[in-house]
Amino acid sequence: MKTYKYILIIVSIIVLSCQKDIEIDVPAAKSKIVIEGAIETGQYPYVIVTKNQGYFDPVDTNSLAEMMVLDAVVTVTDGVITDSLKIQPNFLTVPPYRYVGSKIKGVEGGKYNLKVVVNGKTYESTTTIPKIVPLDSIKYTYQSPNDTFGMLWAYGQDPPELGNFYRVYTKTFGKDNVFVHADFSLGDDKLANGQYIENGIIRGKDPARPPEEYETADNEPPYWAFLRGETVAVKFCTMDVISYDFWKTAEQQASNNGNPFAAPTTMKTNITGDALGVWTGYGVFLDTVTITDDIIIEF
Repeated sequence: MKTYKYILIIVSIIVLSCQKDIEIDVPAAKSKIVIEGAIETGQYPYVIVTKNQGYFDPVDTNSLAEMMVLDAVVTVTDGVITDSLKIQPNFLTVPPYRYVGSKIKGVEGGKYNLKVVVNGKTYESTTTIPKIVPLDSIKYTYQSPNDTFGMLWAYGQDPPELGNFYRVYTKTFGKDNVFVHADFSLGDDKLANGQYIENGIIRGKDPARPPEEYETADNEPPYWAFLRGETVAVKFCTMDVISYDFWKTAEQQASNNGNPFAAPTTMKTNITGDALGVWTGYGVFLDTVTITDDIIIEF
């Protein structure tokens, strides 16, 4: 036992003597344009144009102002009409400025070409609005022992053809200023093609609100829950595979944030010209429910 004890002491001394502080120089982030745009059925297109930010750069009002690009030339065409998008303030969103159209509204099956020019450089993308997949009912179920809060369940028929991609948004009146999506709100029909689908819905976080607004005490309902008496707008969206791939990798990167053991995620994009981001067409089914009890609402 003494021999093992001496060996452990010697090994410990060697290991400790080999320790050395290592400094890693993190290269500055290469400046790139970031474009996030969408066109929904029945709505005008919008596009947000910013510049990327270094990983360790501070996030505050000043840095947000420096990120925004307010002098871009943004156009959307459906092959017949060209819509010149104008910069507009929207202080319910982050960032608070976006380019908004006024001539073209999205239609099911439509194809839309985006062109963004910043400092003489052109960035382009194309998206389509897939077929709308309607919900036929929404159910509310309690998730607490004393029936104080719960979640929604959406039901609908997945089309027979493979390759349908979904995302769910909600807007709780009196709580949410905009439609929000929960983490991992995406879905596809790889394992449920042509089947009757069931999708659990929880409330997401509004990025324009401070994080502390979503902190709840142990005896309070969690932020993600829906409560009896609330009125909730449910937006069930379809999108093409390219947009789905972008949002899927974005979710993976967000979930890996701060985890040194997570596999690196390469963000996918459908924007040309060495830009980051996505241009998405959404087929939207929208309806509103008021939660009164354990309910099933049929459309």
